[in-house]
Amino acid sequence: MSTKDRLEQSARVLEQIDRRREEAGDPTVGSAVERFLLELEFRELESDVLADPGALESQLVRVRPRRAK
Repeated sequence: MSTKDRLEQSARVLEQIDRRREEAGDPTVGSAVERFLLELEFRELESDVLADPGALESQLVRVRPRRAK
């Protein structure tokens, strides 16, 4: 699946979640799915930028995880 297709599909799912929240009057409906989709897209974006930073290279700071003592 292309990035464009994945983003369009995610947008449709998020729109459905919004509609269900409004219908139910519950802002927590679908929150786990929403969180999953957003985290997935941020991981993909981060991976793409790190693989080819282009103009962002001078602004990137790589943080190394702390080592356990």
